[in-house]
Amino acid sequence: MNSKTWRFLTILITLLAMPLAGITARAAAARPADSVASSDEAAIKQVVAGFSNGWNTHDAHAMCMSLADDVQWVSWRGEALHTRKEVEDQHAGLFAGLYKETRRTDTVKAIRYLGPDLVSVDNYWSMTGAKKRDGSDWPYREGYVNYLMAKRDGRWVIIVSHTADFNATSPGSASK
Repeated sequence: MNSKTWRFLTILITLLAMPLAGITARAAAARPADSVASSDEAAIKQVVAGFSNGWNTHDAHAMCMSLADDVQWVSWRGEALHTRKEVEDQHAGLFAGLYKETRRTDTVKAIRYLGPDLVSVDNYWSMTGAKKRDGSDWPYREGYVNYLMAKRDGRWVIIVSHTADFNATSPGSASK
C-alpha cells in the first residue's frame, strides 16, 4: 500500500473508532448509575409503601416516618402544614375519627430525577372507609399526590407533598 492509502485508512479507522469508543465508555459508565438508580427507585417506592402501611394501620407516627422534619405538606383541602409533627398530629386526630376505618392504596406512577439526591414522584391513591365531616359515609375516594423527595443522610424522605382528591367537594360545602 502506498502512503496516501495508508494515511486515508488510518484516518478512516480513527474517525470510526472515536464514536464507537465514546459509546462504549458511556455505556460502561451508565451501568453503575443504572444500578444506583434502580436501588434508589426501590428505596423511593419503599418510602411510599411505608407511608401507606402507616396509614392502613392508623399509626400516624409510623406514617410520618417517611416525612422530613421540615416537610411542606399541602392537603387536598389546601391546608398547609410545615413540620412532620404537625402532619402527624393532624393525622392522629383523623385516624381517631373520620379516617379510623380507612384503607389506602398507593401506586407510584412515575419517578423523575431532578438531581442525584432529588426526585419528583407521581403517586395515585385510592381510599375506602372514610367519613365526611358531617358523619356521612365517603365510601370511595381517589386522587393524586406529588411528592418531592430528597436523599438526606443516605435515606429518601418526603420534603414536599401536594395532594389532590378527585372526589372532593367544594371548600364551602358542609359535606367536606
